[in-house]
Amino acid sequence: MDTQTAGGPSSLGARIQHRRQALGLSTTEVAGRTGLTTDRIEHIETRPFALTGAELVRLAHALDVSVDDLTSAKPPAAPHQPPLAPVLQPMRRNECLVLIESGSVGRIAYAGADEVVVIPVNYACRDGLIVFRTAADSAVAQYDLAPIAFELDHFDEGMQDGWSVLVNGTVRPATDEETAAVHHLVTPWAGGTREAHMVIEPNRITGRRIRSW
Repeated sequence: MDTQTAGGPSSLGARIQHRRQALGLSTTEVAGRTGLTTDRIEHIETRPFALTGAELVRLAHALDVSVDDLTSAKPPAAPHQPPLAPVLQPMRRNECLVLIESGSVGRIAYAGADEVVVIPVNYACRDGLIVFRTAADSAVAQYDLAPIAFELDHFDEGMQDGWSVLVNGTVRPATDEETAAVHHLVTPWAGGTREAHMVIEPNRITGRRIRSW
């Protein structure tokens, strides 16, 4: 399934370890998400191994990547069984940041004139800040250090699980430097003239996921 050196880790094991560490997860936490033992996870990351298709699918799912992201040789997926006891798990801040940085579309929520407004936005991250574009005459463009919430999520109806990340903070106009740094990275799907760059400065970042195994 993957090339390996005698007595040493395989390239697949190294990729699994790198992704786990990027999410700030311990081997014990990954074991809990996959139903494998901690010893098995450590063996996969550090020594030669042979993975079953079911193990590879569970590892990819636990690390929020596709099987193709872990290996170019796609094994047969294990048949999905309905969850017996779904578990709601909090996510660490570092894990939330990785998911935010790898995304491009989220939702913002703020207090409008008469009601709470929730709209999707294209965004980019820069130095821990979330930057999005809007019309200069929009309500949120008039905000300066006003409270705002940003939400990002992913759900798999087939697997009956997913995750969501919530950022609470304030919003302000981007500086010229911030605008220049992300302008080419943020292209609003809605089109039109949306040249006002706004920055969300996080005060609190939380996340949670529901697991079907």
